[in-house]
Amino acid sequence: MKINWGLVKSKTLWRYEDLISKLLNVFKYDFVLEAYNHTLEEGQAYFGQIKIGYFSGASPPANLHHIEASLHRLNHFGITNYLALIQQVPSKEQCKVFLEQSGFEFEALIDLLNYLFRWVLPFRISVKELVDSFTADHSMSLEALKGQGINSNLDTLEQCRSSSARARLAEKLKLDINFILELSHRADISRLAFVRGKTITHLCAGGYCTLARIAAADLGQMQTDMEIYYKSIGKKAADFKSVIPLNWMIGGARILPSIIKV
Repeated sequence: MKINWGLVKSKTLWRYEDLISKLLNVFKYDFVLEAYNHTLEEGQAYFGQIKIGYFSGASPPANLHHIEASLHRLNHFGITNYLALIQQVPSKEQCKVFLEQSGFEFEALIDLLNYLFRWVLPFRISVKELVDSFTADHSMSLEALKGQGINSNLDTLEQCRSSSARARLAEKLKLDINFILELSHRADISRLAFVRGKTITHLCAGGYCTLARIAAADLGQMQTDMEIYYKSIGKKAADFKSVIPLNWMIGGARILPSIIKV
């Protein structure tokens, strides 16, 4: 069994311990446990949705080709869900034991963990990135949110899932309920793979401020709408093609689990 810990950073950009810590931190949120902690059978089905959603008409990256097979194999080891898998390998030593006992390949495990981190689970971004995506200055609101422990998009989703929760938060922080709702929708959009604050800024400026609006979009109409916006800031669609691939956004939005209740 060959283990190359340096491979982890080259594939994921993180050291092994940091990758595991980040994965476990995502699973501290109730909405993640409820909506994302698939059984491995469900994970196989969801991988099929990801291929249809994000990669419609294109091939997935090479390191994703064996994900479905890896999930299928792990399902026979008595691992119940994603979190249970991560809890099997929380340290290098325990990872080594798991690999020795299961016969699973090290590189296949790292590819699978990276897939969960990059493609399945919501990625943490700062709440400042969401607030900065608004045209108006909400710096005072940002401080109020942080004072309530809302420091990221994941905190926002956890505390603002329902209309009643948003109303309580708005009243407690003396903030406009419409701002809280819009912030929640921007956090919702951030669940799309590889989408960060600047992309959210452009999508909202182009008229696509909710995940539901993106999911329901006609690609041709969205291209027209976004081109009008790009021109308004002196840019061209080609300037954003690799950063904001619209078919990717639409396909991804259609497969994400529902979190925000209007």
